[in-house]
Amino acid sequence: MRNLNTVLNKLNDRLLRLEGELFVLRSIARASLTAGDDAAARTRKLLEGAKLALADEAERPLDSATTKYVAAAMAMVDELLEHPREAAPLFRVIEGGKSVD
Repeated sequence: MRNLNTVLNKLNDRLLRLEGELFVLRSIARASLTAGDDAAARTRKLLEGAKLALADEAERPLDSATTKYVAAAMAMVDELLEHPREAAPLFRVIEGGKSVD
């Protein structure tokens, strides 16, 4: 049982790290998209290119894990392109994580 808890703790740590990285990158992408300058246009073009590449990838036969990966990437690109609400990146911790009693 100890090994299972160790594995679960490592997976949870990895997930939290990835969520933190994604939060920062999404915030930067939103700020870049809504800046109204050349960088905003360049960021939009990069995301549109990513959307095309991901759509091409989704047409290939993929295993289950890769299908989920591609679907998640496509959903994030779509969210950024369709709803790039104006917001400056907010780099602060959002409360609500797991607490240890």
